Amino acid sequence: MRTRSVLKAVLGVVAAAALVAGSAPLAAADAPVATTPTATAPGAAASAADPGPDLLLLTVAATAPNTAAAARTVTLDCGGAAPTGDHPDAAAACAELLGAQGDFSALVPSHTFCPELYLPVTATAAGLWGAQPIAYQQTFTNECALWRATGRVFAF
Repeated sequence: MRTRSVLKAVLGVVAAAALVAGSAPLAAADAPVATTPTATAPGAAASAADPGPDLLLLTVAATAPNTAAAARTVTLDCGGAAPTGDHPDAAAACAELLGAQGDFSALVPSHTFCPELYLPVTATAAGLWGAQPIAYQQTFTNECALWRATGRVFAF
């Protein structure tokens, strides 16, 4: 529960910073299926002595015309000695994000075959990675394509 209250505070700070900067923290994709994330923050900007928190709120939601699945949201805290949150595989998700230095566009895609079904889903991440605000949103053609591109991070 502490992680959830910290994330709420973090999201409030991220939203306030976005308003001050004059942009929304999570912009919607113009096309039904986006091929690039709307925003990412580099994870290497914080100092090595005090990298700051690595707290994220991750959401996967079905996008029209896919109305079969309900939106799912989990928390992920990679900042402590052991990964925490209600993500079902927090250790693997944190390992992949640490390898990409918190940059979702740098996640290593897997070479998995995915069926060509159009059941779009949108993956969203908001929070802090090493004191840098994270605002990521990308729409994928289906959940398999999401998992292929992001590994265990959005596998919940």
